[in-house]
Amino acid sequence: MTHSPAWHARIDADGAVGSGFLIADRTVLTCAHVATGDRASVVFPGAPGLGRLPARVVLRGHTWAGGDRDPGDLAVLELDRPPGLAPAAFAPLDAPYASPTPKLVAYGFPYGYDEEGVQSELRATSRQLIRDEWAQLAGWRGYGQETDHGFSGAAVMLEDTGAVAGMVVSHDPVSHTSRMIPARILARHWAPLADLVPTPGYPTEEKRRLRELVARAGFPGSHGFPDPHSSPDSHSSHGSPASHGASGSPALVGALGRLLRAAAGPLGVEPPPGEPGSLWEAVWYLLSEAGRPEPGALPLAELTVRLAGLVGDETLGTELRDWSRAHRARHDPAPVAPHDGSHAAVGIMSHAPRVPYATEYAVRQAAPYTSAPYATAPYEAPHTSAPHATAPSVAVVPGPAVEMPPVSSSPRRWSPILVEIKRSGADRGALLVGVSAYRDGGRRLVGEERLPEREVRAWVLDRIDDAFAEIDTEGRELIAFALPRAWLNKPVDQWTARKGMSTPLGCVAPVVVMDHDRRANKRLQFRLKKMWDVLDRQPGSAVYGVNCAGTARPEWLTVQLQDVAGPVGLTRPPKGPRDRLHTAVLDAPAPIVLWPRTGCTDGAACGGSCRGAAFLNALADQLSVLPPGDLPERIFELRKSAFGHDGPEPHWAADLSFVWEDPRWFPDVPPLTRSPVG
Repeated sequence: MTHSPAWHARIDADGAVGSGFLIADRTVLTCAHVATGDRASVVFPGAPGLGRLPARVVLRGHTWAGGDRDPGDLAVLELDRPPGLAPAAFAPLDAPYASPTPKLVAYGFPYGYDEEGVQSELRATSRQLIRDEWAQLAGWRGYGQETDHGFSGAAVMLEDTGAVAGMVVSHDPVSHTSRMIPARILARHWAPLADLVPTPGYPTEEKRRLRELVARAGFPGSHGFPDPHSSPDSHSSHGSPASHGASGSPALVGALGRLLRAAAGPLGVEPPPGEPGSLWEAVWYLLSEAGRPEPGALPLAELTVRLAGLVGDETLGTELRDWSRAHRARHDPAPVAPHDGSHAAVGIMSHAPRVPYATEYAVRQAAPYTSAPYATAPYEAPHTSAPHATAPSVAVVPGPAVEMPPVSSSPRRWSPILVEIKRSGADRGALLVGVSAYRDGGRRLVGEERLPEREVRAWVLDRIDDAFAEIDTEGRELIAFALPRAWLNKPVDQWTARKGMSTPLGCVAPVVVMDHDRRANKRLQFRLKKMWDVLDRQPGSAVYGVNCAGTARPEWLTVQLQDVAGPVGLTRPPKGPRDRLHTAVLDAPAPIVLWPRTGCTDGAACGGSCRGAAFLNALADQLSVLPPGDLPERIFELRKSAFGHDGPEPHWAADLSFVWEDPRWFPDVPPLTRSPVG
């Protein structure tokens, strides 16, 4: 840089002399220990014609307690009139620690240089911070002008660009070193500075909007800090309780660390070692430490969605979710689908590699259709003299004699929405509820909240509406509920979207249910993926029925169903969360399970002519000729038919529970291969 910028300032306050620098039209930054009163005068030596400009102190760092070793030693001054000078620009956050080591320059006003000032040439000794607050500076050559009295508040700028890297706060005459608050830490203490400090990938307006939302959350972090782009009249007093976040949301107290870890950890971002001191600190940590936002690695989108469930303000929650959605749209745009129709080229399934046909499962074809009712054809059990050694009645249910279509090379493309409900460990009366959308193989959190059971339905349906803005319009929407086993029989497909409207969710989009316990079991997830490698190659879906008598040995049923590649039909609902029959089927694991929520419940053999047997026969008629991947769409059509049915008897599919779990459509969030924290 060939000329000295005019934004360097001398600060006179209550007889003390220090330095400062102009960062916006009327805003000057200096040290809190320089401007200890309410007023100060500012002189710009590079523009002597301006004379002395009066200024008022609008805030000091909220953690500064008056000592020379207290963190947050910064003050913001508001000039009574604009000087008409170009403000300082900030350097990239890691610029002072580059290699080769850059020369840094500070402009101060020590004794004897009160009017014109003097420069000090410096270098950063390490990128490691002292007490996570100060960077240590040394003389560029080991000798020369030191940053003693009169340098406090001086901008530390890169000589070659003139961009500001931090602010001088102290000097040690014994070690001949100085301390600088880096720009990264200045912005942590004063949120509006984030608009000016470079954070690659985050436009200024995006950061400003996020900062405003954080301030409205009412938790320590905004501190009432004045915005350098706003008018002085809009600034709160530096001593007011509001400036310290006194009206904080109780839900956030003690939750910041968990909030930050939940948002950043799954994406490979190393969280800070301690609890963030404020909500803004958590947000700024992700802005400044998580690296450039990239598709699939957007921790701020995760954090704002989670924050929306904690703020207790419906309007603010909606705006936080809107910010998250816009942030994702900007940094994770929708993929452009090619028009060749090939399976490998489009959609989420392009992330699930195809493997050779697996031969370890026996694929059983549907038997020819007959007019006889469902008949039990038990498997042969190994010979043993032990009691109950015979296998339960499990058989292929006859379907219609329709020519099977060829196996499609392009399985149906879904645009999944996942609803997760599980018990809260912190509150036995509450549930942890989350809604996510999957797009291009990545998971996007839409909302997450701890709720009493009575509030779950309305909240979930609202978040499902929000999730439709995140999914890929090229695919068919699919709503999947991952539920605890005690909830698997709940009629979530019959939840209605709005008061006064009777259209159930299952008639709006395909709805399936998944077992939350299975999703948490890596072994069962592995087996389900292997099973779907087989199911993808099957032209039909032979229904395997378990008769009304059930089994006295559920563990043997689990073993038998390991060789079944197709839907399993049950004749009755579970009798409770530990129902042995349903547990045996789910633990096999059977990827597709169907049962009526009303049906044969006494466990007696019904001779093949009961309501449960009729249910199995109806399933076979409807599903046998369809590939397994298309069953959610067929169940959707059946539910619509049942909803419109007005006959004297209930439609057989009116209360149909449908477990359909293909883990490839609901992958875990993959961690980054390396932490982006520098």
